[in-house]
This record gives sequence, structure tokens and C-alpha cells, in this order.
Amino acid sequence: MVLTLTSLEWLSPVRADLRDQLAQWGRADLSEDCLLVVSELVSNAFGHGRAPVRLSLALEDRGTGQVLRIQVTDTGSGFDPELVKARWRHPSFRLGTRGRGLLLVDALCPEWGERHDRTGHIVWCDLSRAVT
Repeated sequence: MVLTLTSLEWLSPVRADLRDQLAQWGRADLSEDCLLVVSELVSNAFGHGRAPVRLSLALEDRGTGQVLRIQVTDTGSGFDPELVKARWRHPSFRLGTRGRGLLLVDALCPEWGERHDRTGHIVWCDLSRAVT
């Protein structure tokens, strides 16, 4: 599933599409966490990057089970994930009111990161949960 968003206002109507796609894949159990992660990454892309923003979801079968790969691409310059993580460990982080979005992504996704390619800056994460 690939969607192009031209403004943050498109995020709200996209949520139903995401739920529907996950249900079609038989992974409705990932819906709530997926919506939270997508909201954070798309909001960051519009807040710190440049439109248009491309959202991509793919369900991948891996040796350890299914993983939902979420990717958000913008044309911004990007960031260093290690600096972000270092800021979380600093005592002053608890006093701030910003910067918690990627902390949520980190808590929900065992793997995440960023990279650049010809289309721009990509933040990706892998969301998984055992199928019951």
C-alpha cells in the first residue's frame, strides 16, 4: 500500500484505509499501533521535512513471522537517529514537551531507522506481534 499525502489534513481520512488494508491482510491486531506510529511519522515528516510525503506499508513474511514495514518519505534533509536516542537519555529530556514521537515509535517497533535515496529522506520501522 502506497499513499502520497500533500498536507497533514489527509492523515485523518487515511486512517480508515489503513485499518481496511490491515484487515484484508488478516492483521487487524496491528491497527492501533500502526495508526499511532503512522501518525507520528507523518506528522514529523510534515513538521520537519517537506511535502509531498509518501506513506508505504508492506506486510513481509520473515523467518520469525510477519512484520509490517512502515516507511514515510519526504524531501527533507533528515536526522541522526543516534543523536535522537542520546537526547532521550539526557536528564533534561524529561522536562521538555517535544520529541516524544520517535520515543513511541522506538517503544512499539523493535527495529527502526532512517536513510536517504533518490526520492528523499525515509524513516522506516518494523511493527510486529505474534499472531494468536
